[in-house]
Amino acid sequence: MQKRIDFLKDELNKYAYNYYVLDNPLISDFEYDNLFNELKELEEKYPELITPDSPTQRVGGISSGFEEHKHKYRLYSLDNTYNEEELRKWYERIQKEFSKKVELVCELKIDGLAIALTYKNGLFTTGVTRGDGIIGENITQNLKTIKAIPLKLFEDADVEVRGEIYMPKTSFEKLNEESLASGEKVFANPRNAAAGSLRQLDSTITAKRDLSMFTYTAIIEKAKEQPLTHWDAIQYIKKLGFKTNPNIRLVDDIEGAIQFCKDWETKRFDLDYATDGVVIKVNRLDYQTELGFTSRAPKWATAFKFPPEEITTILMDIELGVGKTGAVTPVAILEPVNLAGSVVSRASLHNFDEIKRLDVRIGDRVLIKKAAEIIPKVIKSVDSPEHNELSVYQVPDKCPNCNSPLVEREGEVNLYCANLDCPSVAKARLEYWVSKEAMDIDFIGPSVIEKLFALGLVKCPVDFYKLTYEDFLKLDLVKEKSATNMYNSIQDSKSRPLSRFVTALSIRHVGKETAELLTNELPTIDDLKSASVEQLAGIEGIGEKIALSIYEFFHDEKNLQMIEDFQSLGFEFKPLNINKTDELAGKTFVLTGTLQNMTRDEAGDKIKLRGGKTSSSVSKNTSYVVAGANPGSKLDKAEKLGVIILSEDEFLELIGENR
Repeated sequence: MQKRIDFLKDELNKYAYNYYVLDNPLISDFEYDNLFNELKELEEKYPELITPDSPTQRVGGISSGFEEHKHKYRLYSLDNTYNEEELRKWYERIQKEFSKKVELVCELKIDGLAIALTYKNGLFTTGVTRGDGIIGENITQNLKTIKAIPLKLFEDADVEVRGEIYMPKTSFEKLNEESLASGEKVFANPRNAAAGSLRQLDSTITAKRDLSMFTYTAIIEKAKEQPLTHWDAIQYIKKLGFKTNPNIRLVDDIEGAIQFCKDWETKRFDLDYATDGVVIKVNRLDYQTELGFTSRAPKWATAFKFPPEEITTILMDIELGVGKTGAVTPVAILEPVNLAGSVVSRASLHNFDEIKRLDVRIGDRVLIKKAAEIIPKVIKSVDSPEHNELSVYQVPDKCPNCNSPLVEREGEVNLYCANLDCPSVAKARLEYWVSKEAMDIDFIGPSVIEKLFALGLVKCPVDFYKLTYEDFLKLDLVKEKSATNMYNSIQDSKSRPLSRFVTALSIRHVGKETAELLTNELPTIDDLKSASVEQLAGIEGIGEKIALSIYEFFHDEKNLQMIEDFQSLGFEFKPLNINKTDELAGKTFVLTGTLQNMTRDEAGDKIKLRGGKTSSSVSKNTSYVVAGANPGSKLDKAEKLGVIILSEDEFLELIGENR
């Protein structure tokens, strides 16, 4: 039995390394789950055989708190530089010590949470937050849930590694969307989300958050190799099984480092993680030792900080939006200002509790930033004598559109319009129905929906499919070609997969990801109608709260009638996994640019139907990059890494859909 358990542990750890570190899955999720469940059953039967490196130990229980832990090796801060002149001065001080050019290593500075991980004989023993650099908090159990952190190394080394825990931008956006939908607290940025997730006393919550880690240095006590340079140390810790950032460059001198900083000042926005600068280090480790430290930072390293993505402007007004669930959301209307390469005139205020917490008032000068370098967000009001003279914002008690009372829902911070027939709610649902995330209907945007709604031609999504070609010609400025495009685009959407239909229904707490989880387990509309709350809650990723919402939706007579109406209008409700194959198993695709014959989501669906995987970023483990028009920096990176680049036609030929 010991032999079988050891085999399962080694195999599962190998598969996790390939999936979470190399981004190169070797087996399907189904196969992995079968092996994991077998190991779990054996360990339950023979608990004396459970070891700390077992994959089953990645999810723990509830802690009473985090203990302080003194670092064996101090974690220093970094001194910052903000321009080329400061970088050159830093380098000149180093050159004076050695009277020659000194090689440097440049790495992106990840905006996450610094941690120290200790391994003894290759086994993960302790994980500690940075804290003040001398004492941190022991969060070992929570760190074990992060699959990019190996529980066992590929060598029996004694080593302490330093890394940065981060949450991908896409995962951060998804977490905040889910939190807003359920009326829970939202995080200001991915770093706060990562830190909040790591400090959960219940590590099962941490396990549900999509966290990862880049390792950036190591103190090696016992190992097969003792690297002589930082560059070699990075290669060695990769060999041990750690995930390192691929965006790293060895340069001859400071001019190479400055060029690296320039390259990434704008390219960083294409990454799926937040970065706020570049860390530049002397490459030779003996030079590092000779240079030493100040009282707070190493002399052999510096951080170049990118220009701040925060700026102040005037809060001109607070506009109220009514969403597809009836939630009333405040939006800051700003004096237009350039931020992170785009003009911003609107920013999120999330909810009315946030306005109260920030104490922002119309007329205030406010600080705004792009959360995750994507979404404009009000951070705070700027202290000024005028602030106290401005009126405190009054939370509305009526819907801004239909004047119906606003109501609270238990356990949620949002206010909701109580009118089920509110025109704003209806239009928001129509706009969501045609969106890329839902039914992906081209040529039908908000302005067209506004006109259709005003003429009484469309009041609910079913009405889209009752429209005739002639109906579109009734709209201002719509000619024959546009009318044909609109009509055909709506009709084409009838064959969308069931997961997209469920997404488009605007079921409370159900977005695109949840809809895919749901329809993977319940692949027909009849399955969804007949599922019990217990059955729904048993689907991984769908808890009781979401299960109850889904159950209530599919047991509401009005909704059931709506589904029948869709069926009578020719909807197919196709399951996404119909005719699924494994011809692309183990292949990872990155889609970039605009495709002519399909959307990127549709191309992603085609890849998944054939057992492949899609990724948002290019790495050496990317199998193919499918490049449409205006592909951007992902194409450049693919060319540098030698990744196979496919045109849209070549992609269609690869999957057997030659046109």
